[in-house]
Amino acid sequence: MKKNILTFSALALVILVQSCGETAMDPMAVQAKVDSLAAIKIEEANAKATADCEARMATEVKATTDSLLQAAQTENAPK
Repeated sequence: MKKNILTFSALALVILVQSCGETAMDPMAVQAKVDSLAAIKIEEANAKATADCEARMATEVKATTDSLLQAAQTENAPK
């Protein structure tokens, strides 16, 4: 009797664990999910790269402009 109860309990546990598992997605759904997540990450990376580029360009343009103005003033200064 104990053996039957133990076997039934083990079988019930296996069925319970199997029924709680995640259902498998079809490959098309998986690919669509991956594509949507990748598109979001790519958009975020592009936005960050654009912001970084604009910030860097502003500082580099200012430095180059200052350097050119300094050179022009030095060239045009009375000797």
